[in-house]
Amino acid sequence: MSLLAMPMVIINMGSEMLYILDQRLKAQNIPPEKGCKVLHDVVNTMFDKSYVEKLFSPQDLYSVSSTRKIFDRLAHSSIMRLSESSMDKLFDLILMGMKYQLLCSTKMEGIVEVTKLHLSTIKSMMGPSKEAAAPLELINNVEALLKSSYANMGMGQLHALRQTLQRFMQDRRVKVSLFLQEGIQGSTGRLILPSPASKVTGTVTYYDMKGGLETQEKVKLKCLEIDPMEFFVHPAPLGSNLYSKERPKVVPPPRKGDHLTAPLNKEDDPLAGEGGKQASTGGTYAQGGRHTRKELDLLSAIVAIKGVSQTDGFKLDLFQNEDAGFGKNEEYKKTGLAGVMKDMDLKDNDDDDDLLALMDGS
Repeated sequence: MSLLAMPMVIINMGSEMLYILDQRLKAQNIPPEKGCKVLHDVVNTMFDKSYVEKLFSPQDLYSVSSTRKIFDRLAHSSIMRLSESSMDKLFDLILMGMKYQLLCSTKMEGIVEVTKLHLSTIKSMMGPSKEAAAPLELINNVEALLKSSYANMGMGQLHALRQTLQRFMQDRRVKVSLFLQEGIQGSTGRLILPSPASKVTGTVTYYDMKGGLETQEKVKLKCLEIDPMEFFVHPAPLGSNLYSKERPKVVPPPRKGDHLTAPLNKEDDPLAGEGGKQASTGGTYAQGGRHTRKELDLLSAIVAIKGVSQTDGFKLDLFQNEDAGFGKNEEYKKTGLAGVMKDMDLKDNDDDDDLLALMDGS
C-alpha cells in the first residue's frame, strides 16, 4: 500500500469538482465576479499551505466515506451551499471522473501526469484579477510538492500507488450522462478501457553478410487482431476539462450490443431529475463515521471554513425538480466528525440554493 495516495485523491477529485463548478456557473449566467469568487474560495481552502503540508505527509488512504466528509467541507467553503442529495451526486461524479483517468492511464506514471494537467488547467481558470494572486501562489506550492514527492518514484512505488488508488475506486460504477454520450462508459456503466493489444508485436531486422542493416519488418499476428469497434479512446487528454463548452463534442463509434449514442432513459441516468433513479451511495457515506480515523479529524480541522454573509449568496438552478431547501442541514449533525464540525464556523444560508447540476446536455 502506498502512503502517498491521499494527495492524488484530493487534488484530482478537487480539480474535477472545480471543472464542474466553472461549467455550471457559466451555464447559469452567474456574474463573472461572483463565479471567480467561488473558484478562488474553493482553491484557497483546498490548497491552504498548512492543510497541504499535512496532506502530503505519509499516511494511509482514507475510506470513501471519510473522503466524502472532506469534500463536504470544501464544497461549503464558498458563498454557495449544497443539499445532501446534490452533494451525493457531485461526489459520485468527481469520483467517476478520477476513476476514468486512473484506469485509462496506460503507464505507471500516468496518474502523476494527469495531476499535473489538472493543476495547470486550474491555474488557467483563476482569471487575471488581483484576487487570483493568492490561489495561484497556492497552486504553485502544490506543484512544487507534487514534483518533490513523486518525481523520483521508482516503478515499484508507482505500481503500489496505482494499486492503492484502484482499491479506493473498486466497485464504484455510477452512470454519468456525459460519459455515456461520448463513449467513455458503456450502457452498463463500465468504463471503456484502451485496447490491451498492440497492432505490432515486434520488429524483425535483417542484416547482410557484412553485418550491415539491410531491412526491417514489423510483425503482426492474426491472433492479436481486435475489433476496433470494441475499443474507443476518447481524444481529450486525461485530466483535461471534459465539461468545457469550448471543446468539440465527441461522437463515439457504435459497438456491438452497446448503444452508447442512444438517448438516455431517465430511469437509467443517476443524474436525471424527477423520475430518475439516483445511483449514488449516500447511505453508505452516512455510515462511515464509525470507521473514521483520528487523523481525519485533524485533516478536516485544518480546512478552515469562514461564515458567508447572507447578502453574498445567489441562486443557481440545479437538478431538475429537486427541493433546494436546506432546513437545518442535518448532514452536519451526524456522528463521526461532529466534534470537529461544531468548532468550524459554518453558517446556514436559507437564501442559497444548491450549487451544481450536470444535466444530460452537459
